[in-house]
Amino acid sequence: MNKRWPLHPKPEGNQLLYEWVKDLADLYEVSYKHFCKTVLKLTSEEILYFRNSIPEKALIILSNRTGISIDDLRGRDMDSRFKKWKEEYEAMVEVENSQRSCL
Repeated sequence: MNKRWPLHPKPEGNQLLYEWVKDLADLYEVSYKHFCKTVLKLTSEEILYFRNSIPEKALIILSNRTGISIDDLRGRDMDSRFKKWKEEYEAMVEVENSQRSCL
């Protein structure tokens, strides 16, 4: 069993996970790329796309090492954010259209 890291502040409100991982790497005084390769076991390609899509294995490692639930970490990538914003926009348009049809 892996021990929890002594330093692991939670990600801030709307902070993307890759930004938080960069902060963790800085906190532990290693490069972002080294942290991702060594700690999160990510490939070079996964590191390249980490901002847009978070591999499940990274979520599991981060959750196990910090005690922060995977649900609190999930959705902090650009792909998830854009999907959420698109759904919210479409719902708003639907409400507006239904209000117009009632007039």
